[in-house]
Amino acid sequence: MEPKTYAQAGVDVIKAEAFVTRLKRLSKRADHQQLWPAAGGYAAVYPVDERTAMALTTDGVGTKLLLALELKQLSTIGIDLVAMCANDLICVGARPVAFLDYYAVGKLVDEDADQVMQGIVEGCDQAALLLVGGETAEMPDLYKGGHFDMAGFAVGLVSREKLITGERIKKGQQVVGIASSGIHSNGLSLASKLVGTDKRLKEQLLQPTLIYTKPVNEILDKKPQAITGLSHITGGGWRNMLRLSKTAGYRLANPLPVPEIFEHLGRTVEKDEMYKTFNMGMGLTVITDGDDDMIVKTFSEYGFTAKVVGEVTDSRGELVIDGVGALGGAINLKE
Repeated sequence: MEPKTYAQAGVDVIKAEAFVTRLKRLSKRADHQQLWPAAGGYAAVYPVDERTAMALTTDGVGTKLLLALELKQLSTIGIDLVAMCANDLICVGARPVAFLDYYAVGKLVDEDADQVMQGIVEGCDQAALLLVGGETAEMPDLYKGGHFDMAGFAVGLVSREKLITGERIKKGQQVVGIASSGIHSNGLSLASKLVGTDKRLKEQLLQPTLIYTKPVNEILDKKPQAITGLSHITGGGWRNMLRLSKTAGYRLANPLPVPEIFEHLGRTVEKDEMYKTFNMGMGLTVITDGDDDMIVKTFSEYGFTAKVVGEVTDSRGELVIDGVGALGGAINLKE
């Protein structure tokens, strides 16, 4: 029987979110009060002095590794690794500056390792990041059959002027959606099970995650206050937007086109589950108060598809997506 939800595929996002909440309580110390508040929990922001802070984040690419191994295409998985970290840093207003990787294998195979590292270097170039170090570990008792794992660690710099806290998000502001290249690096545990043996669809799943750092950096350099919120649409789908503000909701009446891969997955998975699991063609959202034309133009100049997709509401913790439910109705996602 094919799974119809992410949980049935073995990934319980709600349970993972509860674990993170417990971990925050367990790790909390008095010195955490030094951290600057930042929207969405995408990165921790630690002050260097009164005006500048480091933003720090870490991530991986999940079961997309298995698909890369199956198709023997390891050259782009490193781009995904960098993207997952760099795209999180920009969500707090930080300029990504340095990246480190952790690469764990059963046995080091030169050709495979070179492909993986070439992808990481390419991702760093796309993100304007320096690859400054890392760790390669051989563990034959842990990783068998060619399996391996990767993690990325990234550091950015952010000034108080550019820090995105979410506090300026207000009703009536515009939401600009930026297109994804496809599934990116979340929801693969479910998607891989649903595409079966279709190689063409599997290759679509392997498309590397887009890296949005350069246009965001340019916008923040031009006008630091232009962006009131930024959301990288990853695990948890469009619910990620609800992380940005404790008072706001959103209504998206004009979504970006949905790529073919999601149309295929939607034959099995209910619509609300799709929007809670996948990016559905929108990899990033930018919230702004009147600077939407400038933001759309800047992303377009870098080759990204961007448009206004909706607006901020005062329905706290509620995201309404018009025209995508049954018979053209709305889908209502909540925290």
